[in-house]
Amino acid sequence: MSNTADIFRQAAELIENDPVRKGACLHLGSPGRVVVAGDIHGHRGNLQRILNYVRSEETEPPTLILQELIHGPIDGRGIDRSVEVMFLGAQAKVENPEKVHYLLGNHALAQITGSEITKHGHGVCKAFMDGIREVFGDEALDVYPAVMRFSRSLPLAARFDNGVFVSHSLPSPNRMSLADPGILDRAYEEDDYRRGGPAYEWTWGRDQTPEQLDMLAERLGVEFFLLGHRHVRDGSLEIPNRALAINSDGPGGMIFEFHTDETITLPDAPRRLRSVATL
Repeated sequence: MSNTADIFRQAAELIENDPVRKGACLHLGSPGRVVVAGDIHGHRGNLQRILNYVRSEETEPPTLILQELIHGPIDGRGIDRSVEVMFLGAQAKVENPEKVHYLLGNHALAQITGSEITKHGHGVCKAFMDGIREVFGDEALDVYPAVMRFSRSLPLAARFDNGVFVSHSLPSPNRMSLADPGILDRAYEEDDYRRGGPAYEWTWGRDQTPEQLDMLAERLGVEFFLLGHRHVRDGSLEIPNRALAINSDGPGGMIFEFHTDETITLPDAPRRLRSVATL
């Protein structure tokens, strides 16, 4: 049996049985300092900087939220080794389960369903599977099912007592009828991952509007949404009037850092951004 597969399975079990989890949502209360990473997409150096940063605290480390670690750069042979980056995230969960949390993104969901995503002329799901075979050789037959279990274990969102709601994305405004918010309070069903299912809609959505954000905020009891899913050169994108999207890959990657005794609003959100390159 593969040591790597064991880590993925241990991390999945911790995520599935997290005492703060209700359905597909983590209710994290008021843990104090929080660091949220956006999409990392195989940028191992960026993830290592973030992990080193949160581990550098001499006293209480902050709560860390990760998302979308896979489907990174593809080499000339069509191979993506971002499973190694996902493994770092799984290890971090096993090492500090109460402080490290990992949310479902659209790329992990595509890997679950086998619905190919094409980037720069390559199928990223196939490249990811080829990467597992290259990295692990004969052990890949054990590692891949463990990776899939880990991916299926991931919750959709995390929320805090100060009204901050973190998720990879939110549904597109014109597809809200397919995106029942009730999924946050229940376990996944297989159809939830398919296009038109609520897990799909909550991870693939784009173009949110102020009116939709206000509606969701009232429905969910939320003040501020912190999202990923948008590739933005400068690392962040304001979505009026109560959301910010960040990404943590590449030289422009950002993290978002806040304290749960603070109220977060869009006008003061930029001061809580930190460049990954400077960590």
